[in-house]
Amino acid sequence: MSEELCLGVIIGPHGIKGAVRVKSFTEIPESIAEYGTLHDKNGKSFDLRLDGQSKGLLIASIKGMTTRNQAEVLKGTELFIKRKLLPNTDDGEYYHADLLGLNVYEPDGKKMGVVKAMHNFGAGDIVEVAIGETEKTVLIPFNNNTVTDIDFVKQKMIVEIPLGLLD
Repeated sequence: MSEELCLGVIIGPHGIKGAVRVKSFTEIPESIAEYGTLHDKNGKSFDLRLDGQSKGLLIASIKGMTTRNQAEVLKGTELFIKRKLLPNTDDGEYYHADLLGLNVYEPDGKKMGVVKAMHNFGAGDIVEVAIGETEKTVLIPFNNNTVTDIDFVKQKMIVEIPLGLLD
């Protein structure tokens, strides 16, 4: 498991005073600022202060940033936190980053593929599985009916494919 987790990404600038638009990956988007100082992949620190929301994104000020030009440079910057600073998950709860790369099997033991990504388009979590060696992927609802077991020791996820999904 990764020692760091990505909590969000800076989408771009907002206004002329150095504010940025942030896409949060936290369960409650606004809580991203409550985790304290975040950092990018190079270790540069960011202290966020939430100023509001616009079109599904958070608007945040970053300590020390006062111009739009400074904010524009940060477009695409991923914001990380050390795993040890996050709360432990309860049974049946997972950090999406921990699921990436798991081998996916059907209940009969047949390997289906590998977890490529996790998504949430508003109606619940979706697991994207890369099928075999092809570039084909399939999106599967991530719930107790379809994902019947996860074993991090064996790096394995068992999925029950809903009827008609792969037809």
